[in-house]
Amino acid sequence: MWSRSHAVSSFFFVVAWAGTLPAQPQYETHCEYIDGTIRQFRSWVCGESLELCGPFSQFDRVEFWAYADYKYLALLFEDRPEILQDVLWEDFGFPGRGGRESTLWVGSRGANTPCHIDSYGCNLVLQVEGRKRWHLFPPEDSNHLYPTRIPYEESSIYSRVNVVNPDQSRYPSFSKAHPHVVTLHPGQVLFVPRHWWHYVESVDDITVSVNSWIELDSDHEARVEEAITRMVVCTFKSADHSDRTDNWLNPTE
Repeated sequence: MWSRSHAVSSFFFVVAWAGTLPAQPQYETHCEYIDGTIRQFRSWVCGESLELCGPFSQFDRVEFWAYADYKYLALLFEDRPEILQDVLWEDFGFPGRGGRESTLWVGSRGANTPCHIDSYGCNLVLQVEGRKRWHLFPPEDSNHLYPTRIPYEESSIYSRVNVVNPDQSRYPSFSKAHPHVVTLHPGQVLFVPRHWWHYVESVDDITVSVNSWIELDSDHEARVEEAITRMVVCTFKSADHSDRTDNWLNPTE
């Protein structure tokens, strides 16, 4: 899949501590960010010499994890359209949908995304390399997952609970949630229905996934709600002149 040009293309990686599980979710506002290449990332994960690891060399690969997300295949492989044609979502009931409507995710062991729901659509995920473990919760569990919009990110509603190390004293209702845990292996596809909560973690040294968000009619109403939410968050952030405002927005906003 990777040609030399792709291996040396610079990606925006999120880096976080992989030590003892924290009681709170590892939001991106608590992480560090570097520009690195896939080649440097693989060298770092494989324990090669530090000069081959580039910016990753400042992080101990045992104590930290890293991932890159939301990399659109249409941009990444614009010089290799045959790769885009290899991604066929029509086999799952979505004719005409393929690599051009898909994104790439790359991570190391322990890399995770905090439990959240996507405001828009549903989601198809193809596991390409390594394994990922998904912790899924139905929409009916929302009250047990303590939703929050801080940090704010359009289309993502986070849970305040670290679902793999929950603080039961702060979030007692979480014990009433109904988790569905799935380990996705290479070649397998997972369908994530609309408004299902999900926490995702990389199980193996290197994981590669491809996903596609499927638009739904209900997204029109959700976009209005998101626009109102954004306006409210920005208003409150502008009015708060304390040092806390750095945690209000995800770096992608």
